[in-house]
Amino acid sequence: YGVSMNGRSWELETELNRVGGDNGWIATQVMKTISSDGRMRRWQWEMRKNKRPPCLGCWKVESIASSDRNGNFEDEDFA
Repeated sequence: YGVSMNGRSWELETELNRVGGDNGWIATQVMKTISSDGRMRRWQWEMRKNKRPPCLGCWKVESIASSDRNGNFEDEDFA
């Protein structure tokens, strides 16, 4: 995942998609990165909202799915 943090550039491709609307506790977002040597990669972040203390209401990263070199995600990434 180094390219997602240490690349040439990054941009958010989608708005935050909160499953279940404003009260939803699962959210996804897709970002695109360009590595220092010019390779493109897309990432889907899945976040979950904690429903118990001590971090009640805080968001955590549940998973990060990376695309292939063409920017496509595989179906099993979303199963």
